[in-house]
Amino acid sequence: MAPPAQTTTGTITGLAGKCLDAAQASSADGTPVQLYDCNGTTTQQWTIGTDGTIRALGKCLDVTDDSTADGAEVQLWTCTGGANQKWTVNAAHDIVNPQADKCLDVTDYQSANGTPAQIWSCSGGANQKWNAPRAEQTANTCWATHYGPEPSGALTANGDLFDNNADTAATSLSRQLQLPFGTRVRVTNVANGQSLVVRINDRGTYAWTPQEPKCLDLTDSAFNRLGGRLDPDDGHIVVVEEVLD
Repeated sequence: MAPPAQTTTGTITGLAGKCLDAAQASSADGTPVQLYDCNGTTTQQWTIGTDGTIRALGKCLDVTDDSTADGAEVQLWTCTGGANQKWTVNAAHDIVNPQADKCLDVTDYQSANGTPAQIWSCSGGANQKWNAPRAEQTANTCWATHYGPEPSGALTANGDLFDNNADTAATSLSRQLQLPFGTRVRVTNVANGQSLVVRINDRGTYAWTPQEPKCLDLTDSAFNRLGGRLDPDDGHIVVVEEVLD
């Protein structure tokens, strides 16, 4: 089992200031992961790598049975490289499993010792917020704008019919290198923690803005759902951009 190429290690604290913990200090496959009083032991030391894994006691944080359903519990398991063992830690303090597009969650909002951790649709609730060590270069902070009205029949750079209600985006031509068409990117509004996944199907412009560096032009619908104002004079938000695939 190869270790992550780049790592950072420490506690992951969540609801009521308690720690993410491997139950009974066990490293056996299937060990439940729970909320527990922070105690400084190795069962609460988590290594976050740029390979997307989160590890403790030599095992990976794993979604049980490769499930993507709300309520699927998480556990320790031998690292396999599977998508159920991949996580992103973002600036909004979410820990997200991209395969399920769901957040690491404290079950039933309970802060009692032994409360199991699970995945659940991301809601922004305090039971889904974590203070975790961050691996270097796991995410990029930049500015995102929105398209505004487009003429009927407009096409994107990859030939799609433009849809201002779709979860799609253009990458700014001023960035290097360009993200390939079809790339999925999780975009999180730093101001409010709102997050969604968009697909790259267009190229933006070189137009200068006072909010550079600009990375993405989002559809009006995506921008609005992230909490941005559809205002040509104030149509910019600070986002964390995480490339998923």
